[in-house]
Amino acid sequence: MADTGQKIIVDNLIQPFQMAKAGVRGRTVRLGSVIDDILGRHGYPDAVARFLGEGLVLAAMLGGALKFDGIFTVQTKGDGAISMIAADMTTPGNMRGYASFDENKLGEVVAAAGQSAVKSYLGTGYIAFTIDAGSERKRYQGIVDLEGDSLADCMENYFDKSEQIDTLLRVAVDKIDGKWRAGGFMIQRLPDENAKEFTQELEEENWRNAKALAATVTPEELTSPILKSPELLYKIFHEEGVWLYDPQELLDNCSCSAERLVNTLKTFGGEDLRDMAKDGVIVADCQFCSSKYEIPIDDIL
Repeated sequence: MADTGQKIIVDNLIQPFQMAKAGVRGRTVRLGSVIDDILGRHGYPDAVARFLGEGLVLAAMLGGALKFDGIFTVQTKGDGAISMIAADMTTPGNMRGYASFDENKLGEVVAAAGQSAVKSYLGTGYIAFTIDAGSERKRYQGIVDLEGDSLADCMENYFDKSEQIDTLLRVAVDKIDGKWRAGGFMIQRLPDENAKEFTQELEEENWRNAKALAATVTPEELTSPILKSPELLYKIFHEEGVWLYDPQELLDNCSCSAERLVNTLKTFGGEDLRDMAKDGVIVADCQFCSSKYEIPIDDIL
């Protein structure tokens, strides 16, 4: 067989799909080495790593819908032990993320009876997603309260209350044989507002059926290093039929650079820059990838 030159991606990917007849579209996300590298470089406690992992999956899963160059960011802010999570995907698939937490508060967290992990660890606050397409397009942001058993639940609440789009989201993060893995699964109903009444009833039935099938997905299947996305989708929708689109590769690739840092520093006044500098050099660390930059002040002024 001739070599077509096409790269076969089996892990660290977004797999878009559509149910053949139901008018339901979705995406699956599989993260192996990418999420293990991102979480591992910071050495986060497991509880923090799991929430950041969930944020990374959501950033990829929702950002996979972008049809233009841009950055899709998922960020939480709360008054709990984990005060902030930031995860973003820069098209076509560059991932990065970091978290802020209080180690003392984290050690004191004990999930109260009937209280979700989100409330126990993140406290009261919000989760926001931002679409930044550069200067040529308007920046868009959606915000919803941190209410639910998981960050995926919080995002479902957003789609239900603000966008009024029927959406189901499932995310799982786990450490398998000492390595972090994560996976996500989402479906959305795209209703036809001009459909006749009997067609709308059929769409309702198709959506209920799609949700019932999607509910059979287990966390173990989402994080499995063996089960591939096409195999998972066939397992769920083989009776209904499912169409697969080209997968998007995901990479551990931060967008920071010395050039971007210099351009940011140039927005400060000379006195402020001299206050930042030590022995004529400004030192800065990237919170996302831990890269360290040393910029001589003479390169800025």
